[in-house]
Amino acid sequence: MGHTTDIHVDWGDTDAGGLIYFPRFFHFAVVGLNDYFAPAMDGHLMESLRRDGFVLPAVDASGSFESPLRAGERAVVETEVTDLGEASLTVTFEVFRTGSDGSTDERAATLSVTFVLVDGDFEATPLPESVRECVVERGDGAAAGGA
Repeated sequence: MGHTTDIHVDWGDTDAGGLIYFPRFFHFAVVGLNDYFAPAMDGHLMESLRRDGFVLPAVDASGSFESPLRAGERAVVETEVTDLGEASLTVTFEVFRTGSDGSTDERAATLSVTFVLVDGDFEATPLPESVRECVVERGDGAAAGGA
C-alpha cells in the first residue's frame, strides 16, 4: 500500500539551530506526492497537470510534528491516498527518520493534505483516469472503498 520516497535533509531545510523548519515537511509531502504518481504521469504530477492546463492546489492541510530532523539526516516519506473523490484526493504522509541501517526508526511527522484539481478558470474538474488507476494499482485504502 502506498509508496515510499527517500529524502535527504539539507541545510536549506533547517533553521538557524540546524533543526528542520516545520514547513519543509509539507515540501517533503509534495515531493512524496509527485513520486507516488510519477509512473502514471510520465515523471512529475504537478508539471504534467500544468502542461494540460490544470493545477492541483492544496485546500486543506494539517500536520503533527513529533520529532525534529537535522541537516544531513535521511528520512523516508510514506505516501498514501486515503480518500479519492471526483475532483479531489486526500493524502496522508508519514515522515520517518532513517537509521544508519536503513530502518525507519522514528516518526518525525504525520501530514494530511487535501488537493482539488482545477482548470484555468479555477473550477473543480474530474481527476485524470491515470491518477485513479495509479491509486487502484497501489491498493490504497481509497481504492478499496470505491471512493
